[in-house]
Amino acid sequence: MTSHHVHTVSAEPRIHRRRFLKLSLALGALCLGAPLYAGIIEVSWLETTHLTLRSPRLPTSFDGMQIAHISDLHFGHHFDLSQLDAIIGRVEALKPDLLCFTGDLIDDRLSNTEAKSIARRLQQCNPPLGKFAVLGNHDYFGDVALVKQALTDGGFHVLINQVYPLVKGSDTLYLSGLDDHMEGQPDLEAVLAQLPDDPHAFHLLLAHEPDSAATHRTAPIDLQLSGHSHGGQIRLPFLGAPITPHGGRRYPAGLYRLNERFALYTNRGIGTTILPLRFLCRPEITLLELKRG
Repeated sequence: MTSHHVHTVSAEPRIHRRRFLKLSLALGALCLGAPLYAGIIEVSWLETTHLTLRSPRLPTSFDGMQIAHISDLHFGHHFDLSQLDAIIGRVEALKPDLLCFTGDLIDDRLSNTEAKSIARRLQQCNPPLGKFAVLGNHDYFGDVALVKQALTDGGFHVLINQVYPLVKGSDTLYLSGLDDHMEGQPDLEAVLAQLPDDPHAFHLLLAHEPDSAATHRTAPIDLQLSGHSHGGQIRLPFLGAPITPHGGRRYPAGLYRLNERFALYTNRGIGTTILPLRFLCRPEITLLELKRG
């Protein structure tokens, strides 16, 4: 009995030591592997999110319309022309009816040569209902006129507190864009003044910062598309994104229903800023299908 008792006492610490060593090795591998994964794999692991949204106000001619939504390229911050080529190729392969870009083409600067190169690449994608863009806060950090010129030369309608009527058959859908809320001069009242006095009109709004939807929710808007937040770039299990930017904290990623009419979709963006890392927050292209009903 004594021998058995001694054997039991001496064996138990060895089991604990083994477990401790295994746990230490696992945690060490995680600490080393997570940054490598975030900076090499996930940062370029593009996801296409497919989503169907329904509205009784959607005009019949637009039933089934597919919108490709991209945001936050942050050109210059670990995002170059070859990566832009890949994005354009992915968008073209989706064959959308409409392409919407919700700001931050650049991270902080853009040269004339880069602007021309970007424009040439953007010209390659031409959905039948057109391409539309708004400016983001980073677009104002450099030469905002040059950013706007690159988008315009690339075939985009850059909407700054403007409404663009999309006409298909005998129906009209109203697409609008606001100036950036942080660096520009957004004017929702000016946008609403350009809409028809028709409660049944469908209104799609582009606005860079998603949290602006909190002040837009009582306006006649059916769908707001935004970006800006990058989804936080770094998301932790059970905790979500520990850091999100001003203007992207309330609605950082995904679909939100603010009321019976108003839906918001926040795209996680494609590029990065500050740190070229993504963790549990893949870069995203969104393909939204609008259905009547």
